[in-house]
Formats: sequence, C-alpha cells, structure tokens
Amino acid sequence: MKFIVYDNPKQIGDHIGKEIVDLLKRNPKAVLGLATGSSPLPVYDYLAKAYKAKEVSFKDCYSFNLDEYINPPFEEATYRYFMKENLFSRVDMDLSHTHFPSFENMDTYDDEIASMGGVDLQILGIGRDGHIGFNEPNTSFDSKTHTTPLEESTRIANARFFHSLEETPHEAITMGLGTIMQSKHIVLIASDLTKVDAIKALLKGEKDLQWPATVLLDHPSTEIFVTKEVFDEANK
Repeated sequence: MKFIVYDNPKQIGDHIGKEIVDLLKRNPKAVLGLATGSSPLPVYDYLAKAYKAKEVSFKDCYSFNLDEYINPPFEEATYRYFMKENLFSRVDMDLSHTHFPSFENMDTYDDEIASMGGVDLQILGIGRDGHIGFNEPNTSFDSKTHTTPLEESTRIANARFFHSLEETPHEAITMGLGTIMQSKHIVLIASDLTKVDAIKALLKGEKDLQWPATVLLDHPSTEIFVTKEVFDEANK
C-alpha cells in the first residue's frame, strides 16, 4: 500500500485520470471499476477533458460499478444516472459495456467481472466509518456482491443527494470486499476531513473488521490518495 499526498482534490483527480488514460492507451478494452460520490468527480472531469482533447477513447472499454441503491425514490438518485451525468455522457462510452449490480444479476456479478478478465483499475472512495463500496463495518473480508443495510452515518452523509434523510435509501447492493480485492490495481481517494478516522485506521496497518477498508492492506497494488490536510490530521 502506497500513500500519495496532494494539496487538493483536483491534483488527485489529474493523477488518477492520467493513470486511466495511460491504461486505455495500452489496452483499449480495459475493465474499469467505477465509483460514485464526490471523491471521484475530479477524476471524471479529467477524463472528459482528455476525451474532448482527443487524447483517449472509451468506446472499447468496459466498466463495472461498485454499488447501487435499493429502491431509490427517483431516477436521478440512482448511481446509473450519476455515472451517465458525470462521465458516460461526456465521453464515447458504449452504454452496453457498462454494468451495475442489481437484484437480477447479484448472484452472477462476480462471474461477469471474472469473465471479462477482472477489473484492471478500481476506483474507491471511503466512508467516514471506513466502508468501501457499501461494505459497512463487520462485513466479511471475503464477501462477494450482496445486499446490505446502510449505517445511519452513511445515510446521513448521503442525504445531501436527496430531499431529506427520510428519503435516503436504507439498503444497497454492493460489490463485496472479496470482489474488490480481485482487482488488479486499486486507487482509493480520501480528500476531505470527514475521512480522517478511516485513514488513521489504514495508517495503523492492522486489519480490523470494524474498518472495512483495512482489507486493502493485503492487496498487492493499492494507492491511497489523500489531501495534505487529511494526511496531516490523520498522523496527529
């Protein structure tokens, strides 16, 4: 595990975006593991600009998203809509190459990923309780794609995307920790101070079911991107 520190989220997004562009230049049919939320937005901005500048094409690549809400109250709250608005509609992505977990494919999602040769590069955010995907504390480290109840702290953090906390979904379908660990390369982003405790758990260097992201300590190729303010606070 390698920590990479930048001054701001844009610098993080530029670094990871360049990694993805370089990957697609080497392998146009690469498989990307994509995440939602505010953390990867600078990455998607970089990719959209790179496509507009004709530096890269996405038409032959594939994507698998980490998770999706169960019974979101409106279409705009779905992660498929989020990805369309923030990345897919801004590049030449073939929507038939994009995948999201659902009740219909939950039992086969891991097999679908494996059939494509596995995820070449997986983007992760991290929750304030250390969740990656929607794998909340005490999720088994070898879990596969599954349904999960959302912790109250997770719902509170995500309520900004809804009209109220009451409207925020209580459940989601997520890649499991074991699924994520099959990725060939992982980049995790922590760019705001609400993630300090989760980064502290990673810096401690001990696997702990209470901090799901610590499963990444066993991954052979993981980069943790943090802003300087997060890194400095986590090291106090």
